[in-house]
Amino acid sequence: MTTTSTSRDLVLTLMHRGDFNYIAPFIVSLKNSGFRGSTVLFVSRVDTVSIEKLTSLGVRVIPFRFAGKKDGQRLARPWPLWRWLFSTRLPSAAKRRLAHCVFHLRYRRYLLYLEFLEHHGADFDRIFIADCRDVFFQADPFAWDWKPGVHFFLEEPSNRIGLCPQNRKWFTRQFGESYLEQHRQKIPTCSGTTYGDTANICQYLNAMAATTMRARDLSRMPDGDQGIHNHVLIEKLVSNAVVHENRHGPVMTMYHMKDWQTGADGTVLNENQDLVPVLHQYNWFPDLKEHLLSRL
Repeated sequence: MTTTSTSRDLVLTLMHRGDFNYIAPFIVSLKNSGFRGSTVLFVSRVDTVSIEKLTSLGVRVIPFRFAGKKDGQRLARPWPLWRWLFSTRLPSAAKRRLAHCVFHLRYRRYLLYLEFLEHHGADFDRIFIADCRDVFFQADPFAWDWKPGVHFFLEEPSNRIGLCPQNRKWFTRQFGESYLEQHRQKIPTCSGTTYGDTANICQYLNAMAATTMRARDLSRMPDGDQGIHNHVLIEKLVSNAVVHENRHGPVMTMYHMKDWQTGADGTVLNENQDLVPVLHQYNWFPDLKEHLLSRL
């Protein structure tokens, strides 16, 4: 399809079983933000009318098939078998085909993004990977003091890996109890928003896929890609990682926040009184959500 993009910036996201209304705040706020790059949306089980609306807004829609229930993949249940196969000398292409069949959706999306960039990465310089349901753009997501690398975004300092039931579960099931104990005092980084230049983001996506293949147990854990994401950062599996504190970077991760600063027009500001381009998990706060959506 023909797009109206005028920059080499790319936003990558994915939607399964949603419709246009589900993703409209993401797409419309991005369009209103002044962003002039490309938006690529992978879709599974999305109706034709929604796809037509998205296409009319300049979104490149790429259908894929996911047969699982919600985000979960029943074929992941015999995980010890798949983990063993991933550890063998099976050709890389065969491992990827297997991963597409047995990965839960939240893990599989990184492989979809990687394969897209392997074919089209030369068309882009800067990439933003984001969840679609709970992200709102107050400004162009690339309008900040950018530098090459993979950009990770910390959650609130009050939240620690060892204090959060979900993070504890992910770390224990994926890497073992001793690994959790070793890193329980760390602030988790959120897997729902990640920036990078093309070369570094491809390194990150490769690391995400490879680490998922090695995880101890993913059989009944469709929501644990954040455990993999944090492991990639902790173990320095990307060569150029940049870590941003919450309330101080281009992304604000809001789920654990109890307060934030706003401007006269109700926009959310960071600690430096600057407009935050990307709000993540804003939808947990009904008043803020209502205000932001009213702007659309």
